[in-house]
Amino acid sequence: MVLETKLISTGNEELDLKLAGGLPVPLLIVIEGEHGTGKTVLVQQFVYGALKSGLRVVVITTETTTVGYIRQMLGVGFNILDYFIKGDLKVYSTRLPRVRWVESTGRDLLALTQDHMIAKIDTYDMYVIDSFSILIRGSKTEDIANFLTTVRKLVDKGKSFILTIHPGGLEETIYLNLKAIADGYMELKNAEMGGRVLKVMNIIKLKGVPTTFDNVITFDIDPAFGIKLVPMALSKV
Repeated sequence: MVLETKLISTGNEELDLKLAGGLPVPLLIVIEGEHGTGKTVLVQQFVYGALKSGLRVVVITTETTTVGYIRQMLGVGFNILDYFIKGDLKVYSTRLPRVRWVESTGRDLLALTQDHMIAKIDTYDMYVIDSFSILIRGSKTEDIANFLTTVRKLVDKGKSFILTIHPGGLEETIYLNLKAIADGYMELKNAEMGGRVLKVMNIIKLKGVPTTFDNVITFDIDPAFGIKLVPMALSKV
């Protein structure tokens, strides 16, 4: 059975227009970029849009605490507190107090995450892992491959997944497999344009978008409004 995709808003009208209407769901989307290229804020933009579209979202963050993640979203204008209180947004952090990260920690967390995705399948519509590269540290190749197979099966059941990765953060075989099975793949980089350092998103593929879309999007991060698109003409000024 092939599920029909639909478009949901990203919560940003300009970005919706660039994507020819919004973000297609269900899907597996991978966002690749170095530290500081805007991966987390872009993901948070998608999370915000999903919540506003009535989806239930689970976020696994390896970068900060649960409270820290909520504060980050509020700090860039994503008013998600009501969704969090109601339980439509759940945020789990791998920053466990008094737990020392050793080689087996990542392996255990990957297994726990996979079990959670399966056990709670009826409680979420979108599952976000930021960052997948860190979550899989210490895991065996076959365990990672099995995890991605599970993700693909859950997408086929109508669930959406967003995984962020760092360049060089995955073993080559896993990296190529992930690119192959992903419905959407985006690369983020910093670029200096007209004396400004901006974020550039290169959309390598995005299945389910009904028409052509802008595959190169330049944006900045506004402390009050989150993602702010920058027209190429202005970025060169």
